Amino acid sequence: MNEFPYIWAWRLRTLEYPGVHVRVPWFGDGVDRAGRPCRILVRGTRNSALLEFDDGYQVITSRGGLRRRR
Repeated sequence: MNEFPYIWAWRLRTLEYPGVHVRVPWFGDGVDRAGRPCRILVRGTRNSALLEFDDGYQVITSRGGLRRRR
């Protein structure tokens, strides 16, 4: 069994404020983790999950960004 059975698929998100329109990495640490292996540690309500990436970074986010590794 693979220790990290998922990958993170979402690359950027758009933030819009009055007069500002920017595209930033999905997570607040500024690292683009698209395509990086991850695993679900805990599933939450409203389609959320606690993820851990292969570099040890943990974040609570939507499970919509997850894809199965091939």
